[in-house]
Amino acid sequence: MKIYVVGSSKNKFFKLDESREKFLIDKPHEGDNIDNVNPWYCEMTGLYYMWKHVNDEIVGLEHYRRYMTNSNKPITEAEAKALLEDYDLLCPIAQYSKTKPVKTFITLTKKWGDFNYFLQFVKRYVSEDYYQACIFTLNSSYHLLGNMFIARKKFCDDYCEFIFDVLDNFMKFCKFTHHNLSKRICGYLTEFLFKAYCLCYNKKYKIINFKLI
Repeated sequence: MKIYVVGSSKNKFFKLDESREKFLIDKPHEGDNIDNVNPWYCEMTGLYYMWKHVNDEIVGLEHYRRYMTNSNKPITEAEAKALLEDYDLLCPIAQYSKTKPVKTFITLTKKWGDFNYFLQFVKRYVSEDYYQACIFTLNSSYHLLGNMFIARKKFCDDYCEFIFDVLDNFMKFCKFTHHNLSKRICGYLTEFLFKAYCLCYNKKYKIINFKLI
């Protein structure tokens, strides 16, 4: 199992075990990478690099100050393998409420304009099914947190092939239409809409606790 723990050289990381490796977003990386668009992609820069360079049976993504736990300790390879017998992925959630769903929080961050622009792009150029899954997710009481997950490499490959194609085309569309995107927007979009991909493609996820340092 290989989990990339994403952060910068200025961050204090939690204690990493043998399955976890730092991915520093402010350092250059060899081979196929998207370092140049990190200001928009955030931790997705690490996910892209993992997709292209890691071939472990089980892979994952965590944050320098957030990690997935079992019995209040970082989840181990053996625990992950056992849980993935019945699920496609393991992930934490951010819980809201029925009266103040996910969409409400996004409007408070003043990024709803970019989200709405993305939704119109998805409806026109991606698929109606994915668009409806996005709408459902934004109106629900929780989303899957922080682009964090642990899964078999096959899930990672399928998700990355889908989402990076969508994001690349969306960025090109925005440039063509002269729509100025907020920094970190691709990271925000994928964080709040990761659940939409899982719903659209019938992925079964197990909700895992996480610890914040």
